Amino acid sequence: MKKKSLLLIITFVLMLATLLSGCTGSDSEAKEPGTVAEEQAGGTTEEEVDWTSKAVTDFNEETTITIQHEWGSDLTSVLMKPIEDKLKAEGKNITVNWIQGSADSVSLQELNASGVVPDIIYSSIGVSALQELDMVEPIDDYMKIYEMDTSLIDPSVMSLLRSYDDKGSVIGVPTFADTFTLFYNKEIFDMFGVPYPTDNMTWDETIELAKKLTGERNGVQYRGLEIGYNNSVSNDSLAPLKEITSNFVDPETDEVLLTKDPDITRYFELMKKFYSIPGLYERDLEKQASFYASGTAAMLVSWPTYMEWGISEEVRASTNAVLAPIWGGEDQFTPPTQAHMFILNKYSENKDAAFQWMKEEVSEDIQKYFSANGFPTVLKSPEVIATFGSEKDIYEGQNVKAYFPENARVLEGRKSQYQKLAEDFIVEKLSEFANSDMNIAEFLRKVEEELTIMIDEEKLKKE
Repeated sequence: MKKKSLLLIITFVLMLATLLSGCTGSDSEAKEPGTVAEEQAGGTTEEEVDWTSKAVTDFNEETTITIQHEWGSDLTSVLMKPIEDKLKAEGKNITVNWIQGSADSVSLQELNASGVVPDIIYSSIGVSALQELDMVEPIDDYMKIYEMDTSLIDPSVMSLLRSYDDKGSVIGVPTFADTFTLFYNKEIFDMFGVPYPTDNMTWDETIELAKKLTGERNGVQYRGLEIGYNNSVSNDSLAPLKEITSNFVDPETDEVLLTKDPDITRYFELMKKFYSIPGLYERDLEKQASFYASGTAAMLVSWPTYMEWGISEEVRASTNAVLAPIWGGEDQFTPPTQAHMFILNKYSENKDAAFQWMKEEVSEDIQKYFSANGFPTVLKSPEVIATFGSEKDIYEGQNVKAYFPENARVLEGRKSQYQKLAEDFIVEKLSEFANSDMNIAEFLRKVEEELTIMIDEEKLKKE
């Protein structure tokens, strides 16, 4: 045992000596050209680095990149083909091989075990699984090398892309935007003799309007508002909360903040007023439904694309939209704009070619093509926004500007790795809150305790 310990000490000393000599000499060989001289001269500035000299420009030989997407390959290959066609027209012989799969931990580990290494991975469920498996390649350097102009992208989306990384690096390229809008059924407003809603009403004004539109007519129970489809207890129901706070868990300490952030209490005070409107929230489990979709709710806070996949043709005919409600006063923001994203795999062997493809995802012409086909753009371009849904009859005559708020909240700092877990748990508890007479402080204390235990259990799984 003593000989073994002595051998370990000698090995450690030799390693330390090697590291120290590397710090004084050989480290300069690993640095990018120009950085050593710049540091000796008193530091470096980003503008002094010739990033474009690092670009790979020759793609004459065919390069096949593999992209993993949760949709079927038949659908994605058709939808995304214009990107491949554009690259080939520019002389970039880059071909895409689509494979189907989710960005969850189990699916990714199964993929890795099979030996398949996708160059790009699409995620609509965040990046926690990818980060746990160390599969995320930050793309800041690639954006500089290939001159990707992020100033064209919605600032709220860019803040989201940076919020996942400890250093604030961009972790992916966005695809389509998820914003919030306020749909309203003109037929129900006319029935109750109430004026239509207007852009950026406050939440209090919206709830007061909902009271006037809640009641029975001709034997049918009408409800003034759903905050999120499915009886106002879905993920969309957190829209008011997301306008005023970013983290439910401290990103530095993993401390749950439900009883410590006054904005969370403010949100639950609002929701208590909402759930307490007689006849608005359906407490009977057998009668719960998406009431706007069935034509019995006057207003709905949800995603713009719900117009297509969630609302029947009959209800759609009397539907229009205005900008989502805000808190008012100092809080003039709509919820942060969400966006699903393409992630560059850290283990890809075709990163330059893959980024060529990723970059085109947010080019103006490609985004205009997506927008026209009913996929909300992540660009802030009025021209691209104006094309939204132009290839689909269902958006004809719709106030599509209401789908693209200019006052979407910009996130500050990074998100906790347990943010999604906390968010899902709060949503799970909303129905309990809606049916409870519990004091808000008591309710939040109870949920905070349960969520803390869940996070501790998740940490144990990773040890």
